[in-house]
Amino acid sequence: MPYLDPTAVRNPRSLRTRAVLTVGMVLALVAALLPSVPAADAATGSGACATHLVPATGFTDTATTPHRAAIDCAVWWGLAEGRSTTGFAPTDNVTRGQTAAMIARLLRTTGHAPSTAPSAGFTDTVGHVFEADIDLLASLGIAAGVTTSRYEPDLPVSRAQMASLLARTFEHGYDLLLPPGPMPFGDVPVDNVHREAISRLVAANITSGVTATTFEPRRAVPRDQMASFVTRSVQILWVEELAELPATRPAADDAYHSRMRGAWVHLFDDTLKSRAGIRTMVDELAAADVNVIIAQVVRRHDAYYTSNVLPRTPDPRIATDFDVLAELIPIAHARGIEVHAWFSVAPTWHDVYRDLPAPAGWMHTEHGLAAPENRRWVSRTVDGSWSSYLDPGVPGVQEHVAAVVGELAENYDLDAIHLDYVRYESARHGYNPLALAQYRAETGATGTPAATDTRWTNWRREQTRQVILGAREAIQASGNSVDLSAAVITWGDGPATRDRAGFQGTLAYTRVLQDWDGWVRRGEVDAVMPMNYFRAHDPTQARWFAQWIGYEVALARETDVQVVPGPGGYLNHPSNGVRQVRAAMAADGAMVYSYQQPTEDNTREIWTRLAQTRWGYAPRR
Repeated sequence: MPYLDPTAVRNPRSLRTRAVLTVGMVLALVAALLPSVPAADAATGSGACATHLVPATGFTDTATTPHRAAIDCAVWWGLAEGRSTTGFAPTDNVTRGQTAAMIARLLRTTGHAPSTAPSAGFTDTVGHVFEADIDLLASLGIAAGVTTSRYEPDLPVSRAQMASLLARTFEHGYDLLLPPGPMPFGDVPVDNVHREAISRLVAANITSGVTATTFEPRRAVPRDQMASFVTRSVQILWVEELAELPATRPAADDAYHSRMRGAWVHLFDDTLKSRAGIRTMVDELAAADVNVIIAQVVRRHDAYYTSNVLPRTPDPRIATDFDVLAELIPIAHARGIEVHAWFSVAPTWHDVYRDLPAPAGWMHTEHGLAAPENRRWVSRTVDGSWSSYLDPGVPGVQEHVAAVVGELAENYDLDAIHLDYVRYESARHGYNPLALAQYRAETGATGTPAATDTRWTNWRREQTRQVILGAREAIQASGNSVDLSAAVITWGDGPATRDRAGFQGTLAYTRVLQDWDGWVRRGEVDAVMPMNYFRAHDPTQARWFAQWIGYEVALARETDVQVVPGPGGYLNHPSNGVRQVRAAMAADGAMVYSYQQPTEDNTREIWTRLAQTRWGYAPRR
C-alpha cells in the first residue's frame, strides 16, 4: 500500500459515496488497510491511526502490550484516558460504564451524538460518573440494561457484549449495518444473542477469536484490547468519511517520533540489488514503522551506485546499470523513511570476490594486499604482518574516504552518510610505513614505537577521528544538508562509570582506538549507532548489554548528538530481540542488525511486534 498522508489528501480513498458503495465494499477495503488480526486482537496503525500522526503518550505501563499503538491512537482520538498521566492499566478489565463512555466519546467526537439524551431510568446509574454516556447509548438503542431498571455500570463487559455494543453503534449511531461474516467459533452457540454481532465484527476485522475455533464470549475485555476494538471501529468510520482526523500532531520532542527506528540492510544477499527487492524491503520496514534505513552501498570499496571515485562493483547479482541509491531514495522518502548510505571504510577484501574479476582501480589491487608493498594503504602489525584493513594513519586513506563521502553528499538526496569500521583492528595495528612516516613527521619521534607507547596510541586514536572530521568537511563542502552517522564499537564490559573516564577504560577506546565518545561529546557526528551485538540468553553478554545501554542512555541525555543503540537481532530469540529494542529506545532510538536476519531463528514477526508496541518507546522524562 503506498504511503499516503491523510493531512495532505482528504480521505484519499473517497469512500463516502453511499449511492454506489456498499458496506461490503467498505469492509473489503478496510481489510486491505489493516494487517491480519492475530489471536491477541492486536492492532497496528494505518489510516485513522496513521502512526506518523499519532502523538506518544506518557504511559509507562503500556510498553509491552501488543495494543500499545492502538492505545496511543485511542487517546489521540479522545476515546480513551489513562488512570493517571503515567498509567493506563492495560490489563484491567473494562467495565460496562467505561465501555459506554468510550462509545459515547466516539459518537461525540465524530458529530453523531444528540446534544441531550433522556434518562434511561436505570436506578444504579444516577449520579454515576458515566450516567450521561449510558443515557446517550440507551437513547440510541445501542446499550441496554441487565434489567429494565439496572445497568450494572461497574461490572466487566464481556467479549460478546462488546461485540453487540459496537455492532449496534454502527447500525444505530451511524446508519451503517455491518454485513454478517463467518462463525468459526464452536463456543458461540446458535441461540447466543450476541452471535450475529460477533460474526459482523469478525467480518469487519474489528475482532477475532482467542483461537481459530474459540471466541470465549464470556471472557472480560481488558482495557488494552478495548483500545484496539475502538480504533479499528474508527478506521471504518474514517474510510466511510464519517470521522475527521484529530487536529493534534506530534511535537518536535515527541517521545516516539523524535527517536530513530530502523535497520541496517547489507549487501550480502539480493535485497538491495533489484527494484523488486528494494520495494519489498521498504514495504516490510514501513509496516514495521521504521523511519531510518541504513543501506550498504559500498561493500569492499566497490560502488553499488554511480560513482567516479569508486569502481563499479563486479557483483554478478546486480545489473550493471542498476543504481541502488537512485532506486531506494525516492521509494523510502515517499514512505517518510530516511536513507543513510552505509560505507564500510576499513575492509578491502572478502572471499565473495575470490572468483570475480577485479574492477579497474579497485582498492584491493591498487592499495590492498594485492598491491606492491610500497603502494599499500592497508595496515600492518607491530611484528610486520599485513592486514586487509585500511590504516587510518595513512594520509591517502583519509583523503579517499573524504572523496567517497563528498561525492555521495553532492550527488544524492541522502539524509545521512553512515561510516562503519572507522577503527583499527587492534592496538597492535597501525604500522604501515606510510603511517609511521606521517607519525614521525608530525611528532618528531624516531624509531618504531611499541604498541603500548602512549604517544603513539594517542596519535593513532586521533587518526580515526581525522577520518570522521575529513568526512564531515567533505559533506559541508558539498553544500547539501546531509548528516554524518557512524556505527561504533561496544565490545565486552561497558564503561565502569557513565562518563568519559568510564569510556576510556573500554575496549573501544583501548583496543580498536575508536574514541567515539569524544566524537559525540565534541559534536563531530550527528548520530552514532553503538553495535550492541550481545546474546540476551548468555548471562555475561546480558550484563555487557545492560552496562553499555546504561552508558548510552546517559550519553544521549548529556549531548545533542543522537545516540541510537543497535541491538544484534540475529543473535537473539524474537522475544529477547524485542526486549533489547525496548531497552535501546530509552536512548535516542534503536537500529536493528539486520533487516535480513532480525532474529536468531530468522523469523519476520518481530517487525509486527515492534509496530504494535511502537518499538517499546520510553516516555520522555
